[in-house]
Amino acid sequence: MSIGEATTEAEQSRADRIWKHLTDQNPDPDNARQVKAAERLHGYESRTALTMVILALGYLVAYSFYVLDLDLTSGDRANLNTVMNVIWGIFIADLTIRTVLAPRHIAYLVHHPIDVLAVAVPAFRVLRVLRVLTAGQWLISRGSRLRIGRTATAVVLAVIFLTYLSALAVLNAERGAKGATIETFGDGIWWSLVTMSTVGYGDYTPVTTNGRIIAIGVMVVGISLLGLVGASVASAVVSRLSGKQQQGQDEVRSEMKQLVAEVASLREELAEAGVIKPRTPSSAAAPSDAPKASP
Repeated sequence: MSIGEATTEAEQSRADRIWKHLTDQNPDPDNARQVKAAERLHGYESRTALTMVILALGYLVAYSFYVLDLDLTSGDRANLNTVMNVIWGIFIADLTIRTVLAPRHIAYLVHHPIDVLAVAVPAFRVLRVLRVLTAGQWLISRGSRLRIGRTATAVVLAVIFLTYLSALAVLNAERGAKGATIETFGDGIWWSLVTMSTVGYGDYTPVTTNGRIIAIGVMVVGISLLGLVGASVASAVVSRLSGKQQQGQDEVRSEMKQLVAEVASLREELAEAGVIKPRTPSSAAAPSDAPKASP
């Protein structure tokens, strides 16, 4: 091997190690520290899943009142803002703890981009409108540990849930803006359904920066959900066809065994009746390696 080839292989190996460090969040089985860290992370997520789901629901309830109740006083709105900010601080602390406990810290963050966005949102005022969507994602992701969202029914619930959230967010961003067409919750629901389904009639369109940011998020979510539904349907069809094929093979094997048994039984009956000669034991035949008789 030449020096150039050895250098190229060394660089490739280094690149592979870096890529694995950035993308592989699974612990190394030979690394006791990482294995123990994975166990601690799993235990923490299991213990806190219900609490985080309740907090996410609390955030969404507070946000719903903040957007839909037009009779709230300035003091009431300030109180709701305080509640949402406190819950958001708990979200940040939760992600920080999970990252510290993870076997591979950077890879864990790479595999949880929405959670990272949720933490980064407060740093960008224009992105704070995305809080409600990331709170919903928090609810879904942590709720999966409670066996929520693992069936086809959960996909439908997720669509309904995200439609409601995006309608709230876009209404909060658009209502009262100059040239806005989304002025009621019903307008927001219709816009969310049209946008999420990627139809885009164009009768209701956001005109504010925050509203357009929400639109980008809804479009991405809509495409993802369509892909998820398509993949789920394809997987179900393949599984059903595979199951039928395996069932057919089992039935053929069972019928073949029954046929062999029936043939053996028939042969015995014919031999007992003297119609055919009974089979001689196979041991009666001389083995091929037996010594030959001398002439």
